[in-house]
Amino acid sequence: MKSPRQLIAATAIACACLLPMVASASTVRLAAGSMVTSKMNSTIDSGSAHAGDTFSMTVQTPYPNNNSVYTSARLYGHITRVVAAGQGQNPALEFAIDKMTLANGRQAAVSMMLQSQETQRHNNLGNIAITAVGGMIVGNMIGKSLFNSKLGGPAGLIAGALYASNKKTNVSLRTGSVVVTEVRQTVALLYPTATASRR
Repeated sequence: MKSPRQLIAATAIACACLLPMVASASTVRLAAGSMVTSKMNSTIDSGSAHAGDTFSMTVQTPYPNNNSVYTSARLYGHITRVVAAGQGQNPALEFAIDKMTLANGRQAAVSMMLQSQETQRHNNLGNIAITAVGGMIVGNMIGKSLFNSKLGGPAGLIAGALYASNKKTNVSLRTGSVVVTEVRQTVALLYPTATASRR
């Protein structure tokens, strides 16, 4: 028969062995309404992206519920719709978030709604200047050769600038751009089945 001291020691050892397993089994929940701030890990651009392309973002502070379990967590998503900029055509770049994975391997499919993003529109000034100069040269040549006039240059300059400014520029979410999303439905982040069975 074991002494009370031996029983206490055996109980303490058993508790010490079980605590890490209980801690690892505790559920991590990402609550509906939580705001998740993250940064793009790569650039997606309406001029080169295609529907179905995938991307990832790294979760940043402030973490949901100020819980450090989200440190270095990643969001994975895909592009749902792209429209490249064109003459008189506005660009579009739409995407969805599919999954969150924590640094410790827990993950869940997530439903999120975009709240804000640092979308950047490409600078079109260079294109306007080049097109305007080209228009001035062509206008000048036509004015002199056909109408024996010097007004062709300025007319070509105006026509070139109007054409270029009407050409819409592409938009992009560049590496490091901040994206804020809102969780639409509470989810439990769990270890994948294969990992859980080894634990």
